[in-house]
Amino acid sequence: MKLLVVKPTALGDVAQALTVAPLLKQRAAWLAWLVDEDYAPLVKLCPWVDEIITFPRRRLRGSPSAWVRWLASLRRHEFDVALDLQGLARSALMLRAVRADWRVGLRSAREGARLAYNVAVADGQRHAIDRYLAAARLVAGLDAAAPADRPLLAPPPDAVPAGLRAGEYTVLHPYSLWATKLWPWRNYERLAALLPQEQFVLAGQGPFFPASAPNITDCRNRTGLTDLLALLGGSRAVIGTDSGPLHLAAAFGKPLLALFGATDPGKTAPRAPLTVAKILTAGLSCQPCLRRHCQRPAAMECLRVITPEQVAKAWVTLVTKM
Repeated sequence: MKLLVVKPTALGDVAQALTVAPLLKQRAAWLAWLVDEDYAPLVKLCPWVDEIITFPRRRLRGSPSAWVRWLASLRRHEFDVALDLQGLARSALMLRAVRADWRVGLRSAREGARLAYNVAVADGQRHAIDRYLAAARLVAGLDAAAPADRPLLAPPPDAVPAGLRAGEYTVLHPYSLWATKLWPWRNYERLAALLPQEQFVLAGQGPFFPASAPNITDCRNRTGLTDLLALLGGSRAVIGTDSGPLHLAAAFGKPLLALFGATDPGKTAPRAPLTVAKILTAGLSCQPCLRRHCQRPAAMECLRVITPEQVAKAWVTLVTKM
């Protein structure tokens, strides 16, 4: 069977969706993935994906005629089954553009996407990964079980940055597009001071804040996706906010600490085979508020009450289990 998964964006969502790849590969002789070209380096590291069809989102932006030409080019691809895990009008158009006997999607799809499906899978589960797996099991067989003996992503071929040794550093990823996901930035330097024996690497794209501890290597705003994949793939552990890079770390099977504020770990906690993830959350009555901006008088208390000492203790527990 030839099978296509349509999941173009976003970074963390694509990483989570890759959970279905080993399960689908049990049924599919050929597994293809349609993904935004910006995220193709991620999917290339998944050993169960045989073919990548890239979506040139940036080049098509603002040009309806280019969109039509690109959709027409998808007609050369023929599959037995096409599975839409994005569930939006754009991904439904992609699904219809390829030639597939069966077009499968999620019942929760929006923007009229369900009109493109032959089969809409009930997906009332809380976590995104469980919703993706529900659809994958329908395609692969209800008794199918994904192998749990290796990570979703193979180690990237790129070397870790100069001065670092694979397996001997912890990545700190402090950034997110939501202000309500951010742990106070001063805490990262304090955390490094509490664990002087560990080498930390500060990574991600976002505003500058000082972090001059001698055991911190600052790689912020200097890492594209390929660099970030190499950095995460070579790490011993990862600490960060509820954001895409933590899902990448999980896909590599890395131990990780996830700091949760406004969002719901039951819906978005990083999960993957071989990954040991510890979730740190204050458990306040207002959590999860799912707001981008805090409405409480004591702003961001949910993350402010998580201390560097608590994180350091959790890190020690995490890495000693490795």
